[in-house]
Amino acid sequence: MKLTAYIKDAADGWFDLRTLELSELQATAHRVEDIPEAVREAAAKITGKPASEFDVEVSY
Repeated sequence: MKLTAYIKDAADGWFDLRTLELSELQATAHRVEDIPEAVREAAAKITGKPASEFDVEVSY
């Protein structure tokens, strides 16, 4: 499943993340390169699917 992640807020060295496809998803990442994995893990918790099933594209 493709997810489009975006940064809702950035404060105190953390990115607050959301996705267009799963409105209930909330995740945080400390570095930009950590965003895809943080979103995959959050999506897996919400859906019960393996994190590997999610393809994350970050929209800036």
